[in-house]
Amino acid sequence: MKCACCGRKKKLFESFENLGEGGEVCETCSDIMYRIHDAIKERQKEEYDLYVKSVRSYIEKKKSSANFANWFERDFMKRSVFD
Repeated sequence: MKCACCGRKKKLFESFENLGEGGEVCETCSDIMYRIHDAIKERQKEEYDLYVKSVRSYIEKKKSSANFANWFERDFMKRSVFD
């Protein structure tokens, strides 16, 4: 199994988080998703931009699955807008 976000292969006894339509992501990518959400709550625009850019770089480099890329842009980012 591979991480739907960064494409890293799952290691023995490693757990991945199931995002539903977005697929399953490794601990690192799961942490990035939570940090995006936390940056919105804490009003940290620079942190928000940094983490969103890191996920989008995986998508641009074709490391992410198509389902994850669609889920990230159409679902996650619509719910995670920095006002």
